Amino acid sequence: MHQLTSKVTTEVLEKGTKQVKTILQIAQKQKTKIRYDKKAESEFFVDNSALAGFTGERILYMSVRELIENSLDSCEINHILPVIRLRLKLLDGLNDLWTISCKDNGIGIPSEKVPVAVCSFLTSGKYVEKQQRGLFGVGLKMIAAFSTKDTDHPLRVWSKSEEESECYFDLRTDIGTNKPITLFKKNVKNDESQIEGESGFKVEAVLRAKLSPVTKNKIYDYVSQTSIVNPYAIIAFETDEGKVTFKRRTEIMPNPSREVLPHPYDMDLKTLKKAIFNFMNQKTTLQGILSNSFQKMSNDKAKEIITRAGLPIKPADKYDEHELIKVVNVCKHTKFQSPNTDHLSPIGEKILTVGMTSEYSIILNKETVNSGSQTGGDIPSFKLFRFANKIPLLYDEGSDVAREVISEVGINKMGISKKEVKEQFSHVETKSDRTVEYLPIHIFFHICSTKIPYKTAGKESIASEGDLKKYMKSCLSDLYRKVSAQIRRELKLKEDENKLRLYKHYIPFIIDAISESIKIDSKKLSIAFQNLAERYVSGELTNITKQIFPDSNQKRNQLNDKKNNDKKNTVNNDNGNDNNLNKFDTRTNVSKHGNKTKLDKINIHRKITKK
Repeated sequence: MHQLTSKVTTEVLEKGTKQVKTILQIAQKQKTKIRYDKKAESEFFVDNSALAGFTGERILYMSVRELIENSLDSCEINHILPVIRLRLKLLDGLNDLWTISCKDNGIGIPSEKVPVAVCSFLTSGKYVEKQQRGLFGVGLKMIAAFSTKDTDHPLRVWSKSEEESECYFDLRTDIGTNKPITLFKKNVKNDESQIEGESGFKVEAVLRAKLSPVTKNKIYDYVSQTSIVNPYAIIAFETDEGKVTFKRRTEIMPNPSREVLPHPYDMDLKTLKKAIFNFMNQKTTLQGILSNSFQKMSNDKAKEIITRAGLPIKPADKYDEHELIKVVNVCKHTKFQSPNTDHLSPIGEKILTVGMTSEYSIILNKETVNSGSQTGGDIPSFKLFRFANKIPLLYDEGSDVAREVISEVGINKMGISKKEVKEQFSHVETKSDRTVEYLPIHIFFHICSTKIPYKTAGKESIASEGDLKKYMKSCLSDLYRKVSAQIRRELKLKEDENKLRLYKHYIPFIIDAISESIKIDSKKLSIAFQNLAERYVSGELTNITKQIFPDSNQKRNQLNDKKNNDKKNTVNNDNGNDNNLNKFDTRTNVSKHGNKTKLDKINIHRKITKK
């Protein structure tokens, strides 16, 4: 029986082992193979919309932002005073459908370029070394793609340029191929025109999105802050709740930014190969390519770099990557002049002053980092305003370089201490331990550059790269020093307020005690005491007791006068009794530089002792 059981067990084990081997062999044969597919740019950005900021409740905010930025760039490129009309209306509340449109008086887009410029991702006229708001060629394309993805409404576009009459398009995006789909196109008659003036651009889209109160406030803040740094623009913003227009406060515009050559510090293998490719059809040496493709690179400097790299003289297209990387490495360790800044278009102190005049009073400027502040008045608490290339940054403040700068620059530059601030503003609620956030102060940063180091394609926060942080800290330190007088004045006012509050707290107790002793109307006495307290705190009165007890002060003065006369008489009676002592006192008077009050006391004490 035992042998039979063992035999059965062995057969079962062998059978199970064979089954496991069979399963493993089948799995080995059916092992999943990795597929390598190419995803279209439009599909990538739609699937990863958070990279561009188009996510959740931010969709409408980002749409407003991208449309305004495009309009401002379109106007400023030809130095046109911008007129922008933005409209955001609820189309279908049940399905969360919104109509958004934006019209400007910019240069427009050539009709043959409109479909690609509006619908094809990573297609832009802004891929140049130049300061501008748009950088990635994504913003308007995201609006077109989201309209295609979530609705059956086409993107409606009107464009007019000085060379062409007005054209109209119905467009959608083929998200799978990143190509535009033109549903309809026509030339617009004069009586149907949507664009006033010689040129302009209008776009209208239907988007599915939710609009929370927070997002609504962010949109309004964005438009209002845009008007602060672009006071030469008219921005009309219409919603279901009404229409608000930010009027033009000046007709002075900053000089337009200009395209500029890259600096040698930014050279890498890709940049160098691109420079060589641009001169491919010309018989130009590597020395000539370097001097013509990079700023601050003279012929002599280019020759020096090639020599230090140990490269032979030959046609530029004959150098391999190993040789070219030597040029890049030499440039990284070569001292060049600082990059040009005359091609940039900073806001400037005058224009920024105009933009902030209605709310802010102190404006300062430093190179290509503009900063300003406003303190006191009706400002309840600290607030940081961030701008980059004349656009407001409202999200992701905690990860921005400006927040790092605020944390690292001490308020001692204002001539005040942390203790003073926390004592006078201890009631202020703040989520941070930073002392500056206790102060009623608003700080503005504006950075302009050909390459703003944004952390994401959504352009909401700036990374700390290169010397940017150093320049910002220098700018803020200078700002703190210049507002120190006003800050100290605010602290003094706050201290006076606290004193007055304390006095007024105890006045009723004092009035109760006095009114019980003397027959005086407590209301009149209370008014008189409060008036005296206010005058004393303001510095109008230096001795409050003289105002409250004038008679007692007079009697006290009479008693003091009598005592002084008695002392003088005592001294005069003893003048002839001790000449030697008088001589000693005289010498003492001379040696002590005439401190009469102190010496009179010494004389009297010694004469009495001798008697």
